[in-house]
Amino acid sequence: MAHLQIENLQAGYGNKLILNNINLHVEQGEMIALLGPSGCGKTTLLNALCGFVPVSHGEIFSGQRAISQLPAEKRNITMVFQSYALWPHMTVSQNIAYGLKVKKIKRAEIDVRVAELLDIVKLNGLENEKVTALSGGQRQRVALARALAIRPDVLVLDEPLSNLDAKVRLSVRHEIKALQKQLGFTSLIVTHDQEEALVMADRIAVLNQGRIEQIGTPEEIYHHPSTPFVADFMGADNHIDWPLSDDAFALNLGGQLDNPSKPSSVYFRSENVSLSTQQGPENDLSNNGLIIKGVVEQSAFFGNNYRISVRCGKHTIQAEHDQNLSEQSPVTLRVLPDALHIYAQDVEHSVFQTTMPFQSN
Repeated sequence: MAHLQIENLQAGYGNKLILNNINLHVEQGEMIALLGPSGCGKTTLLNALCGFVPVSHGEIFSGQRAISQLPAEKRNITMVFQSYALWPHMTVSQNIAYGLKVKKIKRAEIDVRVAELLDIVKLNGLENEKVTALSGGQRQRVALARALAIRPDVLVLDEPLSNLDAKVRLSVRHEIKALQKQLGFTSLIVTHDQEEALVMADRIAVLNQGRIEQIGTPEEIYHHPSTPFVADFMGADNHIDWPLSDDAFALNLGGQLDNPSKPSSVYFRSENVSLSTQQGPENDLSNNGLIIKGVVEQSAFFGNNYRISVRCGKHTIQAEHDQNLSEQSPVTLRVLPDALHIYAQDVEHSVFQTTMPFQSN
């Protein structure tokens, strides 16, 4: 049995249903990232787990215990909040010890546990500092240590890095992942940042309108999005509908599927677009994939490359290139078959998978 099981869960606020038929199994020591746009139900799911939002249907199991009807204090699930929610008048040690005092743990045991956690989160020497004197990254570590102090069955983190600047976020997210592997705690983390989810999670659950659209490893979610929504949300920033009555576009999938037989949506990432300034014959299909002719509309410097906007008939396609290109320069774009995500418009799953068959979850 999974360490945490969520079965057919429905929850919301008043008469408004937010979560609709959520099913999720989390193994011991696993970190699951809940990913999705604002309003999709990520934080509501955490609140339902913690007991802050009532469950109207379904069940939550923590180990062998059914907990969905238990009060929050009896679930042994702790949350690290986006705002940290630290006591500003307390020192670092006092904040970490707070939950242990509430549980009436003996003072000697509290001192030992706080010392252990100060060492684990690398805050030795700061135990007597007020939390208001700490940096954002240090406050995040205090919040994490406080949550771990009571040895929760499940740790949930609600946008824990959103208040940190970009450089600190890169450091802290790796620290949290390393700590999770070291201590082996089971956790769910809410984020809207795709890169954060890919780096930190063992598996990712992508939510859309209160449902789990897809769940899988970071590699599966990134390379094999099962629906148009997941493809778009995970960075497939180019989208065309096929077939096109436009000579600028030609599609050749190497005989596996010459052209989708039904109206289809085609998604692909700008990073997978090869751009050439060499002009060949029109509709040259000697190379497999999607071949597109166009002219440069805009070239923007992005640090290690240029973001090129290419006008292709009625469409604008985004590509990445290592050189700046002049406006109105003619170019040819190519996307290999295994970088194309193609979905029949009357169904939600892919009709073309080149390296892995789609599996429903």
